Amino acid sequence: MQESAELKELYRKLCDAQTNGDHEFFLRRFSGKDGLLAIGTDPDEWWLGYDAVTEVFTAQLKEVSGFQVVADDPLAFQEGSMGWVAGRPVLKLPDGTELQIRLTVVFEKEPDGWKIVLWHSSIGVDNEEVIGKTLTT
Repeated sequence: MQESAELKELYRKLCDAQTNGDHEFFLRRFSGKDGLLAIGTDPDEWWLGYDAVTEVFTAQLKEVSGFQVVADDPLAFQEGSMGWVAGRPVLKLPDGTELQIRLTVVFEKEPDGWKIVLWHSSIGVDNEEVIGKTLTT
């Protein structure tokens, strides 16, 4: 695999689109192929397929207006028609609260550009809080 400046730039655009509530960006970027999956931070956020994913993204982008997603410098790699990006953008809430999220996006290069085939976001929680034990990190 090789580093991908193109996918790094696309990651920044993803973060900007979230900040701007630009659901049209996501309608164009999610793959319409079978197998598209988006997983969010909430236990109920698990959506399979273009219709389900874009419906929720559209709704949530309207619901969280005023939030900012500030891009960091992600890891981005590609090999042939597949690529991935992993970053730690900061979610800034309207009240000034800042949360670091972890975002992993897998892309496939289709004839009309890179399309998202997997989206996974999470908020890190200490091992001790989850399993009651400190593990090697």
